[in-house]
Amino acid sequence: MRLPCFFLSVLISCSAIWAQQSKRPKIAVALQGGGAKGLAHIGVLRWFEEHHIPVDYVAGTSMGGLVGGLYATGHSPAEIQRIVEEVDWNSVLSGAIPYPNLAFRRKEDLRAFPNGLVLGLKNGVQPPGGLNSGQAVRFIIDRNILPYSDVGSFDKLPTPFRCVATDMISGKSVVFKDGSLADALRATMSIPGVFSPVRQDGKVLADGGLLDNLPTEIARQMGADIVIGVHLTTGPVAPKNMSSMFQVAAGSTDVMIDANELRGMEKADILITVNLAGYTTLDFSRVQEIIPKGYSAARERAGILQRLSVSDEEWKQYLAQRESRVVNAVPAPQFVEVKGTSTNLAEDIQEQMSSFVNEPINTEHIQKKLLQQVGLGRFNSLSYSLKEQGNKAGLLIRAEEKDYSPPWLNLGFTIDGSDPDNVQFTFGGRLTALDVGGYRSEVRTDFSIGSTYLIGTEYYHPLTTTSRWFIAPQVQASRSPLNLYFNNTFLAEYKLNRVYGEVDLGYAFNRFSELRFGYQGGYLEASRWVGSPLLPSVSGRTGLSHVRYAIDRLDNPVVPRSGMALLFDGGWLDADPGAKSGFPSSEMNLEAFHRLNNPASLYFVAAGGTIFGQHSGGLPLFSLGGPARLAAYGLNQFLTDQYFYFRGGYLHRVAEMPAFIGSGLFLDAHYEVGKPYGLPNAPTLPNDGVVGVIMETIVGPVLVGGSIGNEGHRKWFFQIGRVF
Repeated sequence: MRLPCFFLSVLISCSAIWAQQSKRPKIAVALQGGGAKGLAHIGVLRWFEEHHIPVDYVAGTSMGGLVGGLYATGHSPAEIQRIVEEVDWNSVLSGAIPYPNLAFRRKEDLRAFPNGLVLGLKNGVQPPGGLNSGQAVRFIIDRNILPYSDVGSFDKLPTPFRCVATDMISGKSVVFKDGSLADALRATMSIPGVFSPVRQDGKVLADGGLLDNLPTEIARQMGADIVIGVHLTTGPVAPKNMSSMFQVAAGSTDVMIDANELRGMEKADILITVNLAGYTTLDFSRVQEIIPKGYSAARERAGILQRLSVSDEEWKQYLAQRESRVVNAVPAPQFVEVKGTSTNLAEDIQEQMSSFVNEPINTEHIQKKLLQQVGLGRFNSLSYSLKEQGNKAGLLIRAEEKDYSPPWLNLGFTIDGSDPDNVQFTFGGRLTALDVGGYRSEVRTDFSIGSTYLIGTEYYHPLTTTSRWFIAPQVQASRSPLNLYFNNTFLAEYKLNRVYGEVDLGYAFNRFSELRFGYQGGYLEASRWVGSPLLPSVSGRTGLSHVRYAIDRLDNPVVPRSGMALLFDGGWLDADPGAKSGFPSSEMNLEAFHRLNNPASLYFVAAGGTIFGQHSGGLPLFSLGGPARLAAYGLNQFLTDQYFYFRGGYLHRVAEMPAFIGSGLFLDAHYEVGKPYGLPNAPTLPNDGVVGVIMETIVGPVLVGGSIGNEGHRKWFFQIGRVF
């Protein structure tokens, strides 16, 4: 400790004398970092206020910085508690942009590759700077400190404030005392590998806890006579918790942080130790348990802390002085300015945000608009603040473009265990390059190897930089298996070799829907690879004039809980191997989900396809059978030119998963029925009941299930990859 207990007691005892002389010891509070554990600081501050202990200065690191920053801007402990309780921390930690806010093409990417495996190729192959861009954290900060956008010096806040970050370039601490308060709070919370670092003035700023997790010395330098340090402890580490390489790596970081915490503890005059044994850095769901721990820890030190209490009159004077510096009114912006991005993107953002000019600030609507811009896939984050210019208040939007992309590469794999004795594995990816041949144009190249081999490229080109109309030529070559079963018995495998070119003219209605008209011409060869010759081996030219309409209003690409999606394909085949003449075709698939409550949803799927009574003479266009459609039956057991299919189901979230591992564990129970036409040996209405467990993980959804159908059909199956 900095002062021996005797001298500290003398100093505190003298406070009464100083108070009579309108002077009292200046008190600073240093709040330690610790993720969710740092929410205990709210309880400490609440105890201080209830017992009239004035706080003249606040210094904090990481979560201690966020709590301290909110307190310094005039938020009461009760208000801070309300703020953190209203946050969906799983969403914040996952870093995913809400699916409805994504652009239509980015929705297509996630539906095709439902995982978080994305690599940037801008400066060579590299992953993002963190698992999380920090957009959600930035919004929490921007929303709650907006009135202090132009505060300048942090000494002008209702309570003078400091926070600490670590410059990963120089390896030194950076103490924020002026400038952008929002940037400072975002930087101090940049946990390496979790949140992307903040880049500022040539520095790469990460969590301050790496070098100064309990900034008591900084608090003293602010002018404090007495420094109270709030230390968060979880007790000694058990040897059994150091068994894996991840635990050892995390433990190594903890040892480094513990060392600088000891220095901070030594420099505190009074130390409040909050025992948080059994709680982790990511236990945000336990906020209502953690906050009282801080309150109890302060109460345990009441014997010495209450000597710092002031009289009711002094407390009123202290509150009045603090309140006089609180900024409550936020002016309506008279202009919008965008910084940090290209002219085209800045103009787009300005246009989108122009509706907020001369209107009262609505942070919820501002954030919704900005999320839609982030949903284009170009930005790490967008932030907002107020700006004074020529006696006018404006809305300043600051863009942080991704420094590792575009282009970017989505990676993914599928494992199809619909037949556990013949598991199919495919690894693939999608390479996306932006602004090729013009602003908003895209080149998107897909590839896969394994059970399915594929290479294909589409060039998406808006007719003008602002047009919703676009042209989209594409080429593709693929080789895929067509496995045929009867009563779950594998009969034959055919290989479908296909090459085609296509040109589409389309219209993008919004981020939810798209319409395309086009023509596709190519070559198809279907030949038996192994097994019985159930289908003819055919080859020849293909030609299809088609119209395609897609709408996606689901809330999630992997396990939807609400919303709907519709896909319609219709057209005229003027050439198809084995067909003697042209014929029409049409297929539609509808999915609808309705949330009953937080864990439960009902859903249904309806689909149908037809060639309108024509006899194609070639390979059937549609199929039923397998986990996606009639799970109790063999994969592709019913090949047909006309069908309908219906599924009604119930989804229930049974557990949540850690944010950096996945989203949750779901129970899926559904009944499904189908009707394949023109198959004399098929059941009249094949149907089954299915029960499965779905894990939504960072590498994609994992499904394990079993089904029982009519006429004795039953099977178990598993899948990794898309399940809806």
